Amino acid sequence: MSVTSQLYSAGVTLPRRVTREHKNFITAPSYESFTSRFGDAFPKPQFLESDLGTTALYELPPPSGQPKRHVLMIHGANTPALGLLPLAKQLQALDPDAHVVFFDLWGHGLSSTPLVAHTPHIFHLQIFQVLGFMQWTSAHMLGYSFGGSMLTQFALYNLKVVLSAALLAPAGLLRKHLFDERLQGLLDDSTGREPEAIDAVLGFLEGGPLVVPADWQERSKRGEVVAEAFREWELKEHVGYPHSVLSMFREDNVYGCEDYFRRFAQLPLSKVAVLGELDDVCKEDQLVDLGFDNVEVIQQAGHAVVRTEVGEVARIVYEMWTRYWLVNENHQ
Repeated sequence: MSVTSQLYSAGVTLPRRVTREHKNFITAPSYESFTSRFGDAFPKPQFLESDLGTTALYELPPPSGQPKRHVLMIHGANTPALGLLPLAKQLQALDPDAHVVFFDLWGHGLSSTPLVAHTPHIFHLQIFQVLGFMQWTSAHMLGYSFGGSMLTQFALYNLKVVLSAALLAPAGLLRKHLFDERLQGLLDDSTGREPEAIDAVLGFLEGGPLVVPADWQERSKRGEVVAEAFREWELKEHVGYPHSVLSMFREDNVYGCEDYFRRFAQLPLSKVAVLGELDDVCKEDQLVDLGFDNVEVIQQAGHAVVRTEVGEVARIVYEMWTRYWLVNENHQ
């Protein structure tokens, strides 16, 4: 029997390409929609096009004018990329040679929602497109929450691209007992109940009703990040946002990733994990059990540690970079 016959008899067939319309994505809000609400004190994005849609990219050139370090930051589900702006600025205060780039994940901020399942590979494609646009062959990478889960998987298959990795309150190991019975059922099968599943996931992520601080406008005009205001804007203006969040959540990106983390921990890579003591999304004992040997826990901090403890998170990441430079100063 020929190899071809064996394959046919074994029932091996590749799926057909998903029918792609002229515009196979949900368009993101316009930049004008963002500035009309938040002003123009935030970095202006650049837009990258692909058949999956548009990716909004934000660039912070090095304060020193000498781009000696390339840094790529990957945000989490819910708050868009600009939620990491305070951390980016603090890292540049410690390292003025750092050229920092971050981008809106699919369905967030000013990036489109592709009409495909939000499995890891579509986010990996975003990372590669951003690196290609910047003409970077590698970078120091930081991933927060969902971005941390994506970074572990990306590094496994693209080790030479990742100079170092900082996992900041990473998702991927969320204990399913934290989901109530209704949410678990909707994640398993939400056929005909998509709006209910979206409400359940957004409610879980928010931890209750979304409350926007009364002074958000004044703070935004100064260029201060008010994450709750960003999320409210996404809910009102980005038609694809809730669908992206649901798809990201149920495609096993925020729980069930223990094997990826275990393999990531064994990579010959400079790495650190930074957790909030009060964060239920990821606990120190989980990472230690999976083989992590560099886990920093910030006391009395929760999942929003990248915004509430910006200085301490930046210090920990910068110390990891410093160790990397000592070992690899002639190889970057």
